[in-house]
Amino acid sequence: MNIEMSKIIKLIKEGSFQKAELEIRKGLKSLPDSFDLNKALAIALLSQKKLNQSLIAYNKCYELNKNDYDVNVNISLIFNKVQDYKNSLIFSENALKINPNRPEVYHNLANSYLYIPDLDKAEKLILKSIELRGGLESKEILRFIDSVNIYTDILFAKGEIKKFIEVCKKVLDSDVYIGDIFRKLLRNSRENIRKSYVDSMIKILNQIDEHGNSLNHKLTKAGIHSCLAEYYNNEDKNISEKHYISSNKIISSVQRESVYDRQNINKTILKMFKQKQLEQSQNSSENLGDGLIFIIGMPRSGTTLVESILASSEDSFAGGEKVFFNVQCSPLIKQYHNKELESNVLSDLGKQYLEIIDIQRKGKRIFIDKMPNNYLYYKFIKSGLPKAKFVHVYRDPWDNAISLFKQNFTRELSYASSFFGIALEYANYENIMKVWMRIGSDDIFNVRYEDLVSNSQDIIQKLWDFCELSGQYSEEKRKSHFAQTASKQQVTKEIYDTSVNKKEFEDFREDFFKDLDTQREYWSTIDK
Repeated sequence: MNIEMSKIIKLIKEGSFQKAELEIRKGLKSLPDSFDLNKALAIALLSQKKLNQSLIAYNKCYELNKNDYDVNVNISLIFNKVQDYKNSLIFSENALKINPNRPEVYHNLANSYLYIPDLDKAEKLILKSIELRGGLESKEILRFIDSVNIYTDILFAKGEIKKFIEVCKKVLDSDVYIGDIFRKLLRNSRENIRKSYVDSMIKILNQIDEHGNSLNHKLTKAGIHSCLAEYYNNEDKNISEKHYISSNKIISSVQRESVYDRQNINKTILKMFKQKQLEQSQNSSENLGDGLIFIIGMPRSGTTLVESILASSEDSFAGGEKVFFNVQCSPLIKQYHNKELESNVLSDLGKQYLEIIDIQRKGKRIFIDKMPNNYLYYKFIKSGLPKAKFVHVYRDPWDNAISLFKQNFTRELSYASSFFGIALEYANYENIMKVWMRIGSDDIFNVRYEDLVSNSQDIIQKLWDFCELSGQYSEEKRKSHFAQTASKQQVTKEIYDTSVNKKEFEDFREDFFKDLDTQREYWSTIDK
């Protein structure tokens, strides 16, 4: 047994998490109640981002030993990742009682309170975590940049911009590449970007080219190219575009997911909801979802702008991009084999969602969920939360494509690293939205981004009426909205139309539209 555990530990340390998982499962066949094996399994699964499976394994560990710090703190971490802040706080408090002198628990608590939100409490907790990791002045803190990211987000959300800038500069002055911090400072206070920051990134980029070709090296190179692209965007468009192309070429080379996988997901969803039972499954929960507003559409289509507008109402709360339906529905889609889902599965999803958002909603009449990808799960959501409303934001395909291509979506959106992938995804999205509009046009309000930025007052009033918001729209409140997305700094500015009719990446434009038309034709041949 000791030999097996040493082998497993070695595989985990090497990052061979799938191999470690296989070895662990072999051991669990004969020792299903082994605490060490179940804990190792939970770690291997969490490292592969298999959150549901990891949580099951950690729950087994919790049953075997409720007083293990690592088990409690990692359960709280997983609940944070799936945005179940109520349960995250419970397990964080457990971990705190077991050991109040470890930084991880304060990090988890700060993350929860950032989104609940209780910003003062979040700041106090993240500073405690940073202190236990050596403080902002130490080199050690650079190994835990997630804590610094949370701290800067808290400062930005509180409007403490001067301190936000100071912390960003302190980190960047270390001459260590920290892409997230560089982008935050660049987007908020470009004048504070020193030439030394740019020179340091170029130096690191050249050094990486000399030393190997590992996954981490590739991702670092992609991130640096992305940062340099954004930096040069206002200075030299040609240099900027070259860096964007280099970044996305690297990202494409390490992607494991095929761009056609999403197409198959779309087909499976449409197939699932041809079942008569699912069309009628909302009857058991017909009163659920009142006051819920889901903002849907392609990422980078203007969903954050719409969220900031709706969030200016006094009786609304913006919950950000909730991952709930993606986490819960993805396994249902993958496991679907032409069998009808039981109607209570979908009504239960609605009830679970309401429980999770309760700690953020705090009695507010309106709750806003701005997860663009929820356009895929419209029918799942309507079946479990039939009173919910949807604001669908759409944008010129080419402008949308450019905006996606210019974001550093290393893992989140695999299709965004190529214009072909974006064309494929855009056609998938267009098709499924056409189907949903035929089914539920009364509860979907369409907002064309170009109309919103050119005729703001009229569109905002229509949005206000559709969502049944009280009070008056406030531009001042909208600009103070803190969004946890790539657009977090953009919403602090005036509503503008400079992102309409973009003239960038022109060499790719013709092929993009050819690919988009080909994919549109493909969907037109599919029996819906």
